[in-house]
Amino acid sequence: MNLTYILGIVLGMVGALMMNIGKGVQKQKVHVLLQGQKILSRQNRRDFGIWLVGLTITTGAILPFSLGLKFSGSPSTISAMTGIGLIGLVLYAIKVIGEKISTTDAAGIVLVIVGTSLLGYLGASKETVARGFIDIELTKAVVLMGLVSFCACIAAFKFRCLHGITFGLTAGLCIGVGLFLGDAALVRADRSFTGQLSNPYPYVALAFAITAVIATQIGFLRGRALEVVPAVNSATILTPLYLEIIIYRTCPEMVALSLIATIFVGVFLLSTGTLSRVSS
Repeated sequence: MNLTYILGIVLGMVGALMMNIGKGVQKQKVHVLLQGQKILSRQNRRDFGIWLVGLTITTGAILPFSLGLKFSGSPSTISAMTGIGLIGLVLYAIKVIGEKISTTDAAGIVLVIVGTSLLGYLGASKETVARGFIDIELTKAVVLMGLVSFCACIAAFKFRCLHGITFGLTAGLCIGVGLFLGDAALVRADRSFTGQLSNPYPYVALAFAITAVIATQIGFLRGRALEVVPAVNSATILTPLYLEIIIYRTCPEMVALSLIATIFVGVFLLSTGTLSRVSS
């Protein structure tokens, strides 16, 4: 293992920590967004500034991630750093934000960390194969997923139940759809970077990315960072995999299916912990 590869791993860890801790900082001051026109007043200016710092940290994670890919030459290794980022978030949420974590929460988070890290590693290490798809099938799948997420968010908002996890999953779904649409744009343009700009998929992907930011902030308003962020990361990993199965007709291996089940169990445990906290 040479120094360049080690540097790539370190940069991947930094990127994962920035992405997740940045979300924790946003959660810490997210309520300032409810101030409306008063958001820039003297009493709110500091909190809004801290929220912007969190957003900048999360966005800035793109740089170390990119450098990590360059120096390591291993996308699978960088993808596996997701778990390191979640560990950083857990520590920040407990020590800085003051969130409480139960045994059920801890078990759920551990399963999400293990599942997303290993699934990301396996997914990034797969060989690229020839891909093709029918536009109407992709449109139907994305619209259906969007409608289900929208209805779930309305229900969570109205009944004040599993708010953070629901909006976190929705944000992750939007990120995952955006990633898949980015790949679909390249597939449609025969992997041409400039050619992809002539089809609508990159622009729809951008709209989903913006929606993801909004959904994350709404999730933070009533949910804990320890609920929202693991849900975001889980859906971000699972959504492209699901779309690959129904659009590209791929078939996941048994190992991948086992890891998917691990993630679902982790999210279920987080949901159980949230419900028990509300009822107590």
